[in-house]
Amino acid sequence: MSLKLPGLGPKTEIKLKKLGIESETELLYHFPHRYLDFSKITPISQLNFNESTTISGQIIHLENIYTRSGKTLQKIILSDSTGTIELIWFNQPFLVKNFKIGETWAFAGFPSLYKGKTTIFAPEYGQYHTGKIIPIYPETKGLTSRWFRKNISLNLSKLISTTSELLPKSILTKYKLSSLDNSLAQIHFPKDQSELESARLRLSLDEILSLLARSYLERQSWASFTPKFTLKNYPTTELINSLPFKLTPSQLQAWKEIRRDLISKTKVMNRLLSGDVGSGKTIIALLSSYLVSQNHHQSLILAPTEILAKQHYTTFKKFLPKVPLFLLTAKNKINSKLPNDAIIIATHAALFQKEKFIDSIALLVIDEQHKFGVKQRSFLGSQNPPHTLSMTATPIPRTISLTLLGNLDISTLSCPPKNRPLTKTFLVPNNKIPDCYSWLQQDIILRQTQAFIVCPFIEESESITSIKSAKKEFERLVKLFPKLKLALIHGKTEPETRNKILDDFKHNKINILVTTPIIEVGIDYPNATTIIIESADRFGLSQLHQLRGRVGRGELQSYCYLFTESQNDPSLNRLKYLEKTIDGFKIADYDLKTRGPGESFSTLQHGFPSLKIANLSDLKLINLAKKIFQDLITKSLDFDLKKLTNNKNTIQQYYN
Repeated sequence: MSLKLPGLGPKTEIKLKKLGIESETELLYHFPHRYLDFSKITPISQLNFNESTTISGQIIHLENIYTRSGKTLQKIILSDSTGTIELIWFNQPFLVKNFKIGETWAFAGFPSLYKGKTTIFAPEYGQYHTGKIIPIYPETKGLTSRWFRKNISLNLSKLISTTSELLPKSILTKYKLSSLDNSLAQIHFPKDQSELESARLRLSLDEILSLLARSYLERQSWASFTPKFTLKNYPTTELINSLPFKLTPSQLQAWKEIRRDLISKTKVMNRLLSGDVGSGKTIIALLSSYLVSQNHHQSLILAPTEILAKQHYTTFKKFLPKVPLFLLTAKNKINSKLPNDAIIIATHAALFQKEKFIDSIALLVIDEQHKFGVKQRSFLGSQNPPHTLSMTATPIPRTISLTLLGNLDISTLSCPPKNRPLTKTFLVPNNKIPDCYSWLQQDIILRQTQAFIVCPFIEESESITSIKSAKKEFERLVKLFPKLKLALIHGKTEPETRNKILDDFKHNKINILVTTPIIEVGIDYPNATTIIIESADRFGLSQLHQLRGRVGRGELQSYCYLFTESQNDPSLNRLKYLEKTIDGFKIADYDLKTRGPGESFSTLQHGFPSLKIANLSDLKLINLAKKIFQDLITKSLDFDLKKLTNNKNTIQQYYN
């Protein structure tokens, strides 16, 4: 911990760490997520209800009131030359010690009418919290916005001194941008809306420019590599024709692009295969590794979970019975030299045995690439990397592919295989949930199908009781479905137990699997035809789409039911959009546009950086950043792009 600020002790440092703040620079870059405009100072007699304002006057009454339930209410009556107003707080008995009758104070809040009197509930007070635009920060227990406003204000000069200007003066002048120092000051304490927007623009550009610089430098680095091995264009037509299904047009196009990269004598492949749920990415990986095997070189397919690795192993064995296949997990180790034409399917355990095959790998396939850290993605070495094919089932909006992934060539699988009925999705009203459960039991018995019931959390939340937990729901559902066999898995389930449960589910020994989003990837059970997602409003749309993709993988009609107790219109509108939309790319784009800055693509759900202030759906911002970046690489010849890539304050959790 390198935070050295007056009055900041070990206990406060622990609380700050919960917010990812361990240095002065990180505290400075802990930006407000919204603002309250209390800059307007209004006489009490002229107050408008529910309008943000600051009032100033003399305290004429002050008391703690104890209710019958044992709770407390704090009341101040404030007077100015035009009238009086009541100020009320709840359960803060020590608050009244801050004030004395006869003192003049400023308070800020939203006036309302309560018991016939003009009243402000829980008003802000003090020099840092009234009479100006007030920043509201991401908080944690014991660290409120009041704490951040006061401590950042007191130490602002020192905090800003820990940073240095990233952009040349010529760029600032040409594009009329605020300096970094000024922007950092104004993002915390803007004097007016104009200065706030100016600060937002500058700091948003810094984030996008940092991403562009990283992509540019990485593409330059890959362009300098030559292929480790020369691969011949052996035919794959016979294998393609032997498959029990026809490749879709987008699969054929993707395979054409990847094959061209693999047989290139001058270029090392660095390609992303982006496909919607069920669009057939695994077969493209299989074709790629088969071509490498024909050339008597090895391929390594990295999967994020043992479940997915085993699933790939089964698929590859089915379609490539003559190719030597090896499964490498924490339990399955490599104890001898592998054949030159081997295909290795592995989890991250490969990291610890890489020396046994690293020199022979011609192709690295990373499935669900966003779930691997940078160190895992590059563990085969950057001096002479193999051809690399990254795959993701998260459809990527165009602005993200152009900004975050400019270092990659991208192939897209846009259409799912034929002969699969589309999964029907329903947002279920609370009064219809019992009917939905009743239908589910009948459907499982009549069609001999299976179901998933997904909850956001493992345990109950003490603070948010409306969110369903997997453990509690499992206890309830076992009683609700006495005729059915239920099982529970989550992130804390022991791997052996989890694998046994999934194997039983695969062989239809379990009717309903209650789970957390652990099944988001790597689950392919054609007999599972129904998924119920509890507290659906707690998930991003793209993650809901991924979860929906766990059903509809066979020939039977499948269903996705969304449950929520939320009455929030924006949340319900998002779920209604999912109800009527099956195109993952449209869903991802809508998800991006309906989230605010700082939650563009959550790292938790999707693996993409969660920007603090920039919005990747803002095309005007993206285009301006590209113009500036082009100037930096063409006109500012002495500018070091690494300055931008070292700006980790906004995207640290993705790149570290």
